[in-house]
Amino acid sequence: MPTVDPPDAGPAPIVVRWDRLTGERWPELATLTADGLVLLVLPRATTVDPLALLAAGARAVLRDGDGVDELELARSAVLTGGSYLSRSVAALVGGRPDGGGRASPGGSEVSLGPREVETLRCIAQGLTHRQVAHRLGVTEQTVNTYAKRLRRKLGAANKAELTRRAVELGYLSV
Repeated sequence: MPTVDPPDAGPAPIVVRWDRLTGERWPELATLTADGLVLLVLPRATTVDPLALLAAGARAVLRDGDGVDELELARSAVLTGGSYLSRSVAALVGGRPDGGGRASPGGSEVSLGPREVETLRCIAQGLTHRQVAHRLGVTEQTVNTYAKRLRRKLGAANKAELTRRAVELGYLSV
């Protein structure tokens, strides 16, 4: 019986330990991310900004000890075109629990509701809208509405800008 090769799924993600990058790490990271989908594993005691790593081209950031489940979630997110921060890395990014309004750099008040803040934190972790909907127990259309509202309120065109603005305004901390 003839066999059929599976369709080409594209490049496989590359798993790299941050402490294995030598010397000036950022240029080395840029070289790696240019060549493939990089899942970066940070040591437990780290002072590296996870959002900066995503901005530098890493597609997923995890920490030592996150486990196979987190690695599989990261791999799945990256292979479907997304990005991913493990729960322990997302905790490094953090967030303020009060949910109150924040002054933007221009001085105007930006006020987000509790569900918008939850959605924002999930988006900052690199979850897709479908994954956010599942986590929050709402429909994907509701998440789309929240994301559109968040982009408008925070003046962001995409997820990366949305995350950066959330950090600037204090909804997420690094």
